[in-house]
Amino acid sequence: MESTVKGRLLEFLEAENESKAEFCRKMGLSTAYVGAMRKSLPEEKVLRMSLIYPRLNRDWLLYGEGSMYNDDPRPQKHSEFQVPLLPVEAFAGNLQEFSHGVKLRECDMITVPVRGADMAIPISGDSMEPEIKDGSVAVVCRINDRAFIPWGHPMIIDTENGVLLKVVYPSEQGSDFIEAHSYNPKYPDLQIPKASIFGLYRIVAYIRQVSTL
Repeated sequence: MESTVKGRLLEFLEAENESKAEFCRKMGLSTAYVGAMRKSLPEEKVLRMSLIYPRLNRDWLLYGEGSMYNDDPRPQKHSEFQVPLLPVEAFAGNLQEFSHGVKLRECDMITVPVRGADMAIPISGDSMEPEIKDGSVAVVCRINDRAFIPWGHPMIIDTENGVLLKVVYPSEQGSDFIEAHSYNPKYPDLQIPKASIFGLYRIVAYIRQVSTL
């Protein structure tokens, strides 16, 4: 099999006994997408894959590192990393209680399947459904330079009025604002002043929490 993201994707679909057409249907892509792929996948499609195929090892898909599945018992290079889990929630809904000032000692550590992440944060609310489920955990990296905001991607937005999970776009109100969109159409867009933003965080993976009760 070709040692590229496309080649590993095809290898994964073969292991899952799933056709390219079925994969495209689940992902909301045209049936010709896989055949026309180049060497990589856009970030938003990798994130969607992590929701649809939670066992798929992101590092294996993107870099060829480790095993194909996150729960493979064989040793995996870079397959497990620990990051702090913030004791607050990112609200996929309206602005909620402000969480600025959380200390590292207040955080539990959790294992995540990606390298280079800064932290993880629980997600609450339904404004990003059906793509991002209430009760998931977002694994994130801080965006250090706001001049390079990845517009059109879901991000965690830490503001003076609360912590949000939204898709961000440039605002029609000018460069001093960002516009925050929900996937769920019942939620209106928000105009957020950049001056009120403490941090922006790029989502690199999702973890689905499963109750054992």
